[in-house]
Amino acid sequence: MKNFVIIAKTVKEKEDRFLQDLCAYIKEKGASCSIVVEPTKESMEQVELPTGCDCILAIGGDGTVIRTAWRTFESGTPIVGVNRGHLGYLCDLDEDSVYDAIDQILAGKFEIENRMMLSGHLEREDGTIFTPEIPALNDIVISAASGLQVINLTVYINGQKLYSFNGDGVIFATPTGSTAYNLSANGPIVDPKTQLILLTPINAHSLNSRSFVLDPGDEISVEICRRRKSIEESAQVFFDGNHQQQLHLGERVVVYRAPDEAKMMKLSDMNFLERIRKKLQQD
Repeated sequence: MKNFVIIAKTVKEKEDRFLQDLCAYIKEKGASCSIVVEPTKESMEQVELPTGCDCILAIGGDGTVIRTAWRTFESGTPIVGVNRGHLGYLCDLDEDSVYDAIDQILAGKFEIENRMMLSGHLEREDGTIFTPEIPALNDIVISAASGLQVINLTVYINGQKLYSFNGDGVIFATPTGSTAYNLSANGPIVDPKTQLILLTPINAHSLNSRSFVLDPGDEISVEICRRRKSIEESAQVFFDGNHQQQLHLGERVVVYRAPDEAKMMKLSDMNFLERIRKKLQQD
């Protein structure tokens, strides 16, 4: 690999000393490097990568890695996260280890992990699709549109009803996203290299509403249903915490496996269980 791109969150960050020094180091090693500023967090724009880009360095935290993944996944270019945030489940590197990692990458000492992604769209009662297909590396989350309001949801798998429940919402997570919101909602943790879809209700007011591990080929739809006659029910849908969409009574969110995968570069010998133990600070 000889052609690197560093993703900066803002124009100001593009001039950050660390990014500038890292880019200079890569060039000193005989490779090419450019710094590209990503669009705003709210934008669905893709990042335009230079021709021949071999590796993307996403500098920041998990949010930066996630946005980089769905902004570039159609290119098939591998991503490595450099943590400047807090927990950093998706980041293999930090500011101290990145320089040795560049040497390792240039020497070809790395693995590429394919990470399954989800896509989703919204449908009206008559089946009309009224949003674009939106990808997510971590999760697609449905929650109440106003504060702590409880909503009533009916879940269908491949057109067959699974269950209905009152609760705070529902999470559809990828294996990569199993350690994100899904973990906080007591959903299962799975190896990020696996191929499956996790369905986890959020604070369900029911004893029979449980998390499900679904086949990656399944299509899941969730309909918002009436809970009380006097209230016009509504919900909101988030794709990786962004791209908020409104969902009204009778409308559905349809979730399925994305047509492409994100490619994550693995540089350390630490396996999944070791990484989880370290991140959760367990002995």
